Amino acid sequence: MKENKIITITAVFNIIVAFLKLISGITFSFSTLISDSIQSFIDFFTDITSIIANKVGKRRANKIYPFGYGQVYYLANLFTGFLLFLIGIFILYQFFFFKGSFEPSISIAIVLVVALILKMMVIKLLQHYGKKFKSELMIEASKESKADFISTCVVLVVLILAFLEEHIPDFINVDKIGSFGMAIYVFYTSIKMIISNIRGLLTNDVENNEIKEEIEAELKKIENIQFKKVKVIKMSAYYSVFLQVSVDEKITIKQYLALEKKVKSQLKDSNKLIRFIDIELMN
Repeated sequence: MKENKIITITAVFNIIVAFLKLISGITFSFSTLISDSIQSFIDFFTDITSIIANKVGKRRANKIYPFGYGQVYYLANLFTGFLLFLIGIFILYQFFFFKGSFEPSISIAIVLVVALILKMMVIKLLQHYGKKFKSELMIEASKESKADFISTCVVLVVLILAFLEEHIPDFINVDKIGSFGMAIYVFYTSIKMIISNIRGLLTNDVENNEIKEEIEAELKKIENIQFKKVKVIKMSAYYSVFLQVSVDEKITIKQYLALEKKVKSQLKDSNKLIRFIDIELMN
């Protein structure tokens, strides 16, 4: 799967960036950088859960899951949201109890520049192939990577301020302030993610008419098959389409299967966000 290959590559970049930040943060007792490394680890875990969700989500609907497995996208993001919230608690704990004495260094600046370059490569890769494959999954991943890029820029600003500490009052600890800011940002992101995906899970069987007319127009082009009912459900970034159809009684099984294949192929070609198509033959 093209999507999963690209996301696997970006996952490798993300884990390199994460360890680069974490090791440097611990080495130089830079709590803001340690906190920022968590954001990169989250990007990595998000990539992994996206790959798993992308594979599981493509399974056909059945009696147990009549609306398919598309809700796995919500579950994957919900897991990431809860993980992010727990990490926010860790960052806050670090803010109160981390006793390291940070000394600004040019070496840290070099690490941050390298991290920013690698992160920019990830963003460009996801944006390019997201547009090329019309993949909402990669476009959303690029937004998360942008957030990590911005947080690293904030760390760079904190480092610059640390170099100017002789001009800053003694009671102001820029590293501590940076760490606290990271905690607030992580809490905000996690709560927003949790609420959004819980809402998605609770409404995952509700019809969505955003692209229904587009689908019905496409179906009218297909001959020898009548569409009795069209139902569209949005599953995270993608759509599930459920069709009830009828055909001529004289049609053979082979001809029907060819028609079913044509319907699925034509719909997916018309809109790349249509991922799950289930067809029920009516008498």
